[in-house]
Amino acid sequence: MNLKDARENYYTYSGKTSDIIRQLGLGAIAIIWLFQTGSTGKLAIPSPLFLPLMLVVAGLACDLLQYGIASFLWSFYSWRKERAGVSETDTFKAPEQINWPAIFFFYAKVVLIVVAYWHIFSYLSGVIATGG
Repeated sequence: MNLKDARENYYTYSGKTSDIIRQLGLGAIAIIWLFQTGSTGKLAIPSPLFLPLMLVVAGLACDLLQYGIASFLWSFYSWRKERAGVSETDTFKAPEQINWPAIFFFYAKVVLIVVAYWHIFSYLSGVIATGG
């Protein structure tokens, strides 16, 4: 194994993790939607599910920020290199700090979704224990 292989593994697993987190986030919204209580067309989310909903929304926002900020930083960096006269075949080392924002948002979204699901499972276990 070399550094290139290690990076490829990282890209594969972080990409797959992002796909799963996105699906879990949307699934959590669907679960919360199932437990809405309201009459006459008013939406009323049970108060114990409000925090997990906010965590999921924050997690999905972090997903967008991870890719949006990384896209911006890499496009700006490549534009600067192009303006400096670097050709398509030149090799150079990019600063490691360029990935820090994306890495932060990657881990933030994972933590937010996991915590949201912990709250959802806690709520569901209480609903099941009390029979409704």
